[in-house]
Amino acid sequence: MRTTRYRFRWARLIVLALVIPLVSGCMLARSSGSVSVIAPQLETAVDADWPEVDWAVLVQRPMADQMRNSNRVLVRVSRSRLQSWPEATWLDSMPDMVQGLLIQSLEDSGRFAGVGRAGGMRSRFGLASDIRSFEVVDDGSGRLVVELGIRVNLVHQPTGRVMAMNSFERSRPVAGGSLDEIVVAFEEAMAGLFADITGWVLSAGEEASGDLEGWRDRPSGPRGRRLRDD
Repeated sequence: MRTTRYRFRWARLIVLALVIPLVSGCMLARSSGSVSVIAPQLETAVDADWPEVDWAVLVQRPMADQMRNSNRVLVRVSRSRLQSWPEATWLDSMPDMVQGLLIQSLEDSGRFAGVGRAGGMRSRFGLASDIRSFEVVDDGSGRLVVELGIRVNLVHQPTGRVMAMNSFERSRPVAGGSLDEIVVAFEEAMAGLFADITGWVLSAGEEASGDLEGWRDRPSGPRGRRLRDD
């Protein structure tokens, strides 16, 4: 099987002021008022083994805790302590960015009958997710690592039934300490993460579609109301 590959164009940096180099051994350099806004760009290379499906999927805005429900670039400096890096932000809040890139990944695969945001159209499945990690880890050794983790549920839209669930994690060492090198590590980690999720949605959705055969003929609710699919 040909390995799925995503290629990121060099992330677009909207430079509002000069970028401050990172202090050796610590990601959190002193803020001098300079901020760079990071807007990753995604290109999709499709795996030839991915199936083409006749159903649509809607992507919900991911859930996230208070720190991750923002546009902060996060740094984990210990097992239980997160800090934000004042010299850089994401273009959107982290959940909005992940939702947009995931929609783009699914749509650019060309394998779905339709892809959109929740509430935008009728679909067979919805994708609900929870961001567990999305940060640079700085353990004080001078070695930085990007760590991403997302929990995903595939939901049958007409009934609200969870058909499949999975957790996806990706990590990528940072080659150095510059902003460009950190962005590249995020790009590479996100490339693998979204490739994994796209392939899983296709296979899990096809398996779930088989399990759903005949579900329209089964009553739902105390009055036996029948449901309709797309």
